[in-house]
Amino acid sequence: MKTYVIALVIAIVCIFIGLRRNSGSKEDKKECAPLPEKITHGEMTCTDVNMEGSTCKFQCTKHNFHLHPSSSSESTCLQSGKWSNPIPCCAETCPPFLPLDMAILVHRNNYDDFDAINAEAADLLPRLKMGEGGLHYARMYFSGKIHDPHILFKDSVKMTSEEVLHKVTHELNFDNTEDGRVNIGAALRYVKDNVFVGEEDRPDVPNVLFVSTDSNSDDDVAAPAKDLRDAGVLINAVFYESEGVVPDDQMLLDITGNSQLITKRAKNHPISYYQKLNEEFLKYSCYATCKNYT
Repeated sequence: MKTYVIALVIAIVCIFIGLRRNSGSKEDKKECAPLPEKITHGEMTCTDVNMEGSTCKFQCTKHNFHLHPSSSSESTCLQSGKWSNPIPCCAETCPPFLPLDMAILVHRNNYDDFDAINAEAADLLPRLKMGEGGLHYARMYFSGKIHDPHILFKDSVKMTSEEVLHKVTHELNFDNTEDGRVNIGAALRYVKDNVFVGEEDRPDVPNVLFVSTDSNSDDDVAAPAKDLRDAGVLINAVFYESEGVVPDDQMLLDITGNSQLITKRAKNHPISYYQKLNEEFLKYSCYATCKNYT
């Protein structure tokens, strides 16, 4: 009888230890980043939500929509707490479909690199679809004020890529104001009041502004730039080297709010240089098509 009781106690202890181990292994499982509530225009199935070891499969259900990136038809939550592949979205092929609201402000004291600027646009714009499901594009040249004519979102959504390119390369006015001022702050206020507004500024699409200049600003940039950033606009600043001009690093930081969004470049690069920049821009921007990457 005593032997039976001892054996029973040992069995109970073993069962208890086993339960504790199983419970502990469950508690010790790591979690990967949360999954989106749904995949727009698609569906997903997971074996254990976002817990370690869970495998999720994705597919698109809308015609002409594809997984982006295409390598992410399946993703597993690893022991490291990271997904084995980015969580995808369903989108039309990029390019030409790049859902982005993008504005460009350009100033030059000297016009020696406008051929290169136009060549950059000539390489990029024909690759992208304007309007619904694609790019909303604005481009303005400025000095003491915004030059006329210019392109706003409300213009580009009614145009083809070829029409936008023709306007950029043949119609926009580069002539600087006679007072010689460079008012980047005023240009930023113009963008806030006239570009990222109205129904052409899509609430579910990233807003991006590029400020390209070879001169420092004669007016304050901090307040208007902060207003734009607070409204959700990502601002990039590109400063082109100009003889006798030392870039004002604080001004550039006041514009972007982030030193990683500041670029300094030499002028008069070969066309291949700008083509490479476009490739990098499309690679990053098309990747960022999906907002739910984890």
